[in-house]
Amino acid sequence: MGEKILGLVLTIVFGYITYRLYKNNSMKKGVRLGLTIFTSILTVSSLVGPYMKSSNKATDSSTVSKADSQAFSKKASSNIEKEKEKESRSESKSSAAKVKSKSKSQSASSSKSESQSESKLVESTKNKNEQKNFEKFQQDLGDVPSTTKGSITSANYDQTSETLKLTLSDEALDLQGAQLKEVVRAAWNAGNSLVDSDKPFPDDKQVVSIIIQDSAGNQLAHSSVFLHEFKYDADK
Repeated sequence: MGEKILGLVLTIVFGYITYRLYKNNSMKKGVRLGLTIFTSILTVSSLVGPYMKSSNKATDSSTVSKADSQAFSKKASSNIEKEKEKESRSESKSSAAKVKSKSKSQSASSSKSESQSESKLVESTKNKNEQKNFEKFQQDLGDVPSTTKGSITSANYDQTSETLKLTLSDEALDLQGAQLKEVVRAAWNAGNSLVDSDKPFPDDKQVVSIIIQDSAGNQLAHSSVFLHEFKYDADK
């Protein structure tokens, strides 16, 4: 704005000088014409110059502004591409993490399922073996009279009371005092050894006590409650 005012002032000054030279008849015609042309050029330059500079500045400003705009646009586009690439990597990592987590979950689930299957198989095998042991025990009870050569006439297991009852023959009881006690103890030991050789048994078919009785059903000895040791009833 200041340059335009200065140009206007100079235009007026040079215009006045040109006018005075044109009217001055005292100078030589050639000199006057030369000065008039020169001052006319200065006048036009003073008038047009500021506008040319302003136009150039505007053009330069426009060019710079356009360049800045292009640079900003290019930078913004680059930032957008970087953000997209960053999001893509983040999504890729997230997807990989989900797949890995899912794989771990499936692996853990599969491992847990396999462990449960193995546990069930072990439990099933254990139950079958225990049942087989009990069936053998029942068969062995039936063989007791022959294996003891008739000293024990019968061997029966009562599941309700969890008791093994052994009945001694009358001949085996045809003794007195300490000798009778030893015969009864031998029968109890035989029953205890039979149980130990065939167990373990199922949980609902345990042998907790062994009772020795005579043919009339009179109890002669039994297992103690807590220690499960031989207890001779005549010693009460």
